[in-house]
Amino acid sequence: MPSSWTKAILSTIHFAFLVCAQGGTLAKRTAAAAATAAPTPISFPPAQNWDGPDGPWSSFTLRVGKPAQDVRVLISSASQATWVVLPDGCKANDSGCRADRGEVYNHNQSSTWSKIGLYELYNERNLDMNGNGLWGNDTIGLGIQGSGGPTLDDQVLAGIVTNNFYLGMFGVNPKPTNYTGIETDQQDSYMTTLKKRNMIPSVSFGYTAGAQYRLKKVLGSLTLGGYDQSRFTPNPLSISFAPDNDRDLVAGVQSIKTISENGVSSTLLSEGILAYVDSTIPYIWLPLDACIQFEKAFGLTWDDKSELYLVNDTLHEKLVAQNASISFTIGNGVSQGQTVDITLPYASFDLVAEYPLVENRTSYFPLKRAANQTQYTLGRTFLQEAYLIVDYERSNFSISQCLFQEGTQQKLVGIPSVNTTTAGTAAKPAKSSSHTIIIVIVVAIVAFVLLVVGAVLLYFWIRRRNRKRREIEEQEAAAREAEEKAERIRLGFDKAEMGTSADHALYEMAGSALSDLRVEAGGRPYPDWVKEKSTRADMAGMHELTGGHGSFAELGDQKRLAHEMYDPSAAPVELPADVPKELPGSIPNTSRAFNSDITHQQSIRRASVSTPLSPQFTFRAFLSNRQVDGFFTSIRRCSQSDIADR
Repeated sequence: MPSSWTKAILSTIHFAFLVCAQGGTLAKRTAAAAATAAPTPISFPPAQNWDGPDGPWSSFTLRVGKPAQDVRVLISSASQATWVVLPDGCKANDSGCRADRGEVYNHNQSSTWSKIGLYELYNERNLDMNGNGLWGNDTIGLGIQGSGGPTLDDQVLAGIVTNNFYLGMFGVNPKPTNYTGIETDQQDSYMTTLKKRNMIPSVSFGYTAGAQYRLKKVLGSLTLGGYDQSRFTPNPLSISFAPDNDRDLVAGVQSIKTISENGVSSTLLSEGILAYVDSTIPYIWLPLDACIQFEKAFGLTWDDKSELYLVNDTLHEKLVAQNASISFTIGNGVSQGQTVDITLPYASFDLVAEYPLVENRTSYFPLKRAANQTQYTLGRTFLQEAYLIVDYERSNFSISQCLFQEGTQQKLVGIPSVNTTTAGTAAKPAKSSSHTIIIVIVVAIVAFVLLVVGAVLLYFWIRRRNRKRREIEEQEAAAREAEEKAERIRLGFDKAEMGTSADHALYEMAGSALSDLRVEAGGRPYPDWVKEKSTRADMAGMHELTGGHGSFAELGDQKRLAHEMYDPSAAPVELPADVPKELPGSIPNTSRAFNSDITHQQSIRRASVSTPLSPQFTFRAFLSNRQVDGFFTSIRRCSQSDIADR
């Protein structure tokens, strides 16, 4: 292989090694860039308020309309729409009512409000807590003005006045809203819109209601597209969605136990149930027999008027002193399988009821008597101590025990979409695909390098092949030329008949009369009969030597005039056997050229009609150098003889 080839290939291989060495770094940078470009979860910051006539509860602030109007709402895991309290929900000039209801939204002051009509709220109908709303579309932003939270235009909004929902709600369910029942008329939820606009990694959320009784009043937490890992203790339990679209977050409550401060426990739920996890309402709805067990354990009394378990001051002091806790064993079904225990201190049930629930502010125990299985519900009270993670793309959710630690920093974790990763539990995000990206990039780099090396080798192979082909063609051409030259030499084509010096110049006579010829010094004059005939027309064109000044180079030192008139006494010249016997015009039959029977005119005529040499003979001379010398020696003798006679 030529040295240039070797250098080129070695350079290419060196380049390949450099590229591969940088491949891992490049792939990692690409993966990091891809990860950076991916959307991150959105943390919806809670307001610094505790609101509601049945809590109080940690609320969240929304910006509604243009110009924006700030309102405080609670989180609804059951609703897909946003509910806000209208001015009609309070009496005119009742500023206290507006503050208690988280402020009101006046659609007449919004330039982006679009009215649709009056429709049912739909949620919580099974609990007899339904109501109507004025539905329409408007701009909705998360957080107070200036907080930098996302803002979406033309979002579904319902204005409410009912007291069943004293505060407005921000729905995190991704179901679309449909007013006519026609599929093409449905409108996307806030959550779905965020995902479609690539503002969150997936249709999912993580939520806990907050606990006023923990530490320094721990606020609620809502993360869209992921969860806050700092707020709970992970566990492997994953719960699948129920088939009922209206009650999808159904968990198995396998048991409920109360544990006294001295460690004595008693069973409150004798048989497992399926309960709907719903942050829209504050209560825990259980079967009647379970409610009776609670009554016995805590000394509770049901109030038919308020339909609440009211707690007077005496009982309240007693229960606070006992400081019992209640443990819920949660699983995917009503029995067996993997489970997790969510323990609530008594403080979780130590809530306050206000107007419009009761006339006078009083403590109450947030337990409700369920009329049937459709009312079994774990409400906001349960979510004070439980962290809920819901993954709508994978149709599963998880429930974990909340963590309450002083100075804990928020740690948001995104849940990847099913379009970018494999399915997994809602509590645990899927692993990053950066390794796959690295492998793909490295393979692509190696393939490119191999392609370059192959192209270089192919180039040099083609170049070498063409060069060999040219060398073979040149050798064949040289061989043919040598063979042709040898053939010409063999045939005599390359032999010169006369010398090339000035002494060997051969001149042909011009086509003028013989009188133009002059005699060289030392030569004899022309015969009289030649002079007499010099003007005859039939003598024109008889002379092949020009001007009489030329001489044959073959005559050697005897530079005398060569004549084409023949001496009868000269001996005839016999040509070699391989050439014609008679030359054209120049050497007629000398035995008869000047005899008494043939006149000079006849001799000329015969000479002029002598048979010419054939073109083949003219082109191909078969005379060797020795034969040529003999031929011209004969001519010289004839010429000398002729001159001597004259």
